[in-house]
Amino acid sequence: MWETPFMLTYGSKAILPIEVALHTHRLTIFQETLNNVAMWQAFDSVPSVQGNALLHEALYKLCIARLYYRTIKFHPISVGSLVLWRTKVMA
Repeated sequence: MWETPFMLTYGSKAILPIEVALHTHRLTIFQETLNNVAMWQAFDSVPSVQGNALLHEALYKLCIARLYYRTIKFHPISVGSLVLWRTKVMA
């Protein structure tokens, strides 16, 4: 029998979870085929969830842009208008 079968770095020992030693309800009712079917159904729904997330992101950016442009005052510039130019590059 090993003294420390699960020795980790710096001499610490690994502790196994209780599910490994005892059969819990979760382990006894587990069915691999049903789990695989549920996983594939979840993978199939990923594009729709991703599309919804992209839609929410676009709406959020639109709202932020509206709030930003609400505070900006636009001034029309035509030919012959005096425009302030930067003379030095800002770091």
